[in-house]
Amino acid sequence: MQVLAMTTKAYRVQSRASSEPSNDAGQTYADGGKIHHHSIISLFESQWSTLQMVVLREILLSAVRAGDPLAAWSAAARLLRSYYPLITPAGQNGLATALAKSAVRLPLGTRCGDPALPFVRLHSFPSHSAQMDIIKRNLAREDWWMGSAPLGPFIYTPFSKGEPSNSNKQELTWVVGEPVQVLVELANPCGFEVMVDSIYLSVHSKNLDAFPVSVNLPPNSSKVITLSGIPTKEGPVSVPGCVVHCFGVITEHFFKEVDNLLIGATQGLVLSDPFRSCGAAKLKNTPIPNISVVPPLPLLVSHVVGGDGSVMLYEGEIRNVWISLANAGTVPVEQAHISLSGKNQDSVVSVASETLKSALPLKPGAEVTICVTLKAWQLGLSDPDAAASKGVPGTSGKQVKDGSSPVLLIHYAGPLTNSGDSQTEFLPTPGRRLVIPLNICVLQGLSFVKARLLSMEIPACVGETYTKLVQSGSDGTEHSNDSERQTDRFMKLDPYRGSWGLRLLELELSNPTDVVFETSVSVDMDNSNKESFSNCTSAEFGDPKTRIDRNYTARVLIPLEHFKLPVLDGSFLVKDSQSNGTTGGRSSSFSEKNIKTELNASIKNLISRIKVRWQSGRSSSGELDIKDAIQAALQASVMDVLLPDPLTFGFRLAKSTSDLSIMKQNSPKKTDMVNSCGTAGSIVAHDMTAMEVLVRNNTKGAIRINLSVTCKDVAGENCIEGDKATVLWEGVLTGITMEVPPLQEIRHIFSLYFLIPGEYTMAAAAVIKDANEVLRARARTNSFDDPIFCRGPPFRVRVNGTA
Repeated sequence: MQVLAMTTKAYRVQSRASSEPSNDAGQTYADGGKIHHHSIISLFESQWSTLQMVVLREILLSAVRAGDPLAAWSAAARLLRSYYPLITPAGQNGLATALAKSAVRLPLGTRCGDPALPFVRLHSFPSHSAQMDIIKRNLAREDWWMGSAPLGPFIYTPFSKGEPSNSNKQELTWVVGEPVQVLVELANPCGFEVMVDSIYLSVHSKNLDAFPVSVNLPPNSSKVITLSGIPTKEGPVSVPGCVVHCFGVITEHFFKEVDNLLIGATQGLVLSDPFRSCGAAKLKNTPIPNISVVPPLPLLVSHVVGGDGSVMLYEGEIRNVWISLANAGTVPVEQAHISLSGKNQDSVVSVASETLKSALPLKPGAEVTICVTLKAWQLGLSDPDAAASKGVPGTSGKQVKDGSSPVLLIHYAGPLTNSGDSQTEFLPTPGRRLVIPLNICVLQGLSFVKARLLSMEIPACVGETYTKLVQSGSDGTEHSNDSERQTDRFMKLDPYRGSWGLRLLELELSNPTDVVFETSVSVDMDNSNKESFSNCTSAEFGDPKTRIDRNYTARVLIPLEHFKLPVLDGSFLVKDSQSNGTTGGRSSSFSEKNIKTELNASIKNLISRIKVRWQSGRSSSGELDIKDAIQAALQASVMDVLLPDPLTFGFRLAKSTSDLSIMKQNSPKKTDMVNSCGTAGSIVAHDMTAMEVLVRNNTKGAIRINLSVTCKDVAGENCIEGDKATVLWEGVLTGITMEVPPLQEIRHIFSLYFLIPGEYTMAAAAVIKDANEVLRARARTNSFDDPIFCRGPPFRVRVNGTA
């Protein structure tokens, strides 16, 4: 034994324990991955393989005869690990038996410096999950997370300052008290099964508790396993290899030695690659990073309340998603900031950031729930997922392609402490980033077919009361009458035209889905308009919604008369002109830009206030994107929609001038709207009926007019003039010259005597004299000689027979 032990160094088969002290075990990859080939040759020299095997075999036999089980185990381990390709399966089984018999004679927990099987190499360091990303804190900025990347794996900065030997070292951060994982690969290239009683990480820095696992390796097989542990103290961590308990003895396997072995196999210096011979995939050399342990950090864990994290929405659907955040760490969360990332960020309408901030500091074990309001985007024609959900009725749609959904980012941090080793340099503890993907599956919903602008006039009925909804003061302000009956809200007249001269935007919608939709139209009026206009949309007063069955189309009407300006202002029509050449041109151009800006702002305001909302079932509701449709439909008629007529006309009954003054004083709360036909104030045939026509000036300047009043029967024939006249009159009906003050109204009284009962239609018209530039621009004429004619809408008169 002594003679053979003296010759092992010469034959280069000496034991690791008897070799000269070497720091190979702690060698790092600071030299950039360079391998010292003499270390490979000293262990494996193919030219001496047979002689080396003979020497090791004699050492094994001598140790058995001498009763030295540890020396016998060491010789058998070196012989099996180094020369397994040259040993027959029967010989391999014999060496395995020798290892087992030697271990029986050894005390429990015996350690040996020469490892046997299996071969162990570093596979990878798993990356942190999306809920555990660690971010460096920059105390110089309020948004401390900006400009920082997750700390592992991995950060590689070739331009970072420091020692040249460590410039290419990767960095990995672990947290005290949080489990960590390292993937290693085991290989058994022999023809017998290897039973590993335990294997765990070898940590020389003594600041990590490693957890052992057991594994069985069938003959000629390899396996990737996960080794875990928990850091116990701050500071750097050194993980050079693994501690393996196999064949009854504990040995330490260094990752560096196996890496050298594999490189030697590629260069022909080693007999065989144990991993390739077992069918393992070729693995890129994984260097051991610089691992540091930081103090405990908070840990937020998220989940979607009442779901699996995926939200299915129809196009335009708005839904609240509740996300629960719990602190699973051991320190409180003191800072938190919510932001968005990824595509379709506009689909996130709002995030309740204040709810999270109000819950700070979030102590360990505490939980807070925040509300995220989502609105599904419109599926594009080029989206393949859109085609999948559009083509087939009854389809449930597909999850949108990866990267289409927005991502919620929460950067948070705990108490500020020093995580550095030195007392002179203050290194703040890092923060964390929680990544919450908002997995939205968008399904095809209602689709637009076409949009067009419609005009419609409905005659009003003449009664005892005036047709205006609002009264105007001399300063142009308007106040409404609040005593009108709720049941009459739908029979009201336009406040500036005197009757239902409506402009409607018609949207044709199609329902290609397998569910039923109900749509409603509403107008979001501001406070001033809510007080001024009582003529609101039908949806605001409980009008039935439009139902669209599956695979059917329907039309939705949007009233536009609410958006007329109260005053016909010349700023929208007339360009400021200067008589001076260049200066005038510049002023005119500047004024024109201002006019376009104001007009575009009015159009955008009009479009933004019109809402078409839909509902399907109990929980699905949303809003249609109609901006483009309205913009296209109003392109040519936006001036007519926004601007009022210069003059508006109305009719009402008046018994006499004195009665009118008395009624005006004693009945201030009387309903100021047109009565329905057949109600109080009806007209009787063969009775002189006093009536008045009222003319309102909607401009800021006085207007001189020539007014005329006509009355027609149901056949459209003039029933006042001619030989067959059926209506007699008292007063003046044509050629009435008057001047209407700005933003005020004036009245003209006359009387009619109806000879025949029935329905008649009355209308007022006026020719404007000496029209100014505003009126000519509104009438779209530039000639001073062309008359400007204003016609009021028709009013219906029902004449009852005598009793």
